[in-house]
Amino acid sequence: MRILLVEDDPILALTAAAVLEEGAHQVVGPAHDVTQAIELASAGAVDLALVDINLAGRDEGIELARRLRAEYGIVSVFVSGQRQVAEDNRDAALGLLSKPFRLEDLLRTIDVARALIDGLAVPPPPATLELFVKSPR
Repeated sequence: MRILLVEDDPILALTAAAVLEEGAHQVVGPAHDVTQAIELASAGAVDLALVDINLAGRDEGIELARRLRAEYGIVSVFVSGQRQVAEDNRDAALGLLSKPFRLEDLLRTIDVARALIDGLAVPPPPATLELFVKSPR
């Protein structure tokens, strides 16, 4: 999958990108803010966005996920420690991968998201992933 990674913590962004690439995914980014994320999304095909809710100290990830879906047809998974904010905005994403998470949980989350996007049977999600929808369509 081509995954837009939106994370403002440089160490976490680089670690997540490396894990995703080792899992045979193509990482677009990482983007560190909304402007960069929109530029990357508009430049080419993206299958899924992993979006941190809190970017640069503000909860910009919520509106970013909505915008990615509305303007580019890109569905998102929130990657955040802000469970309540994510749950209050369930309409904006497929689910929430809660920080902190194990690196293998990231790859399992991608498998779950791919199944949802493709309308296939959904594999068991990792314990750190809360699904908000059964199908993004």
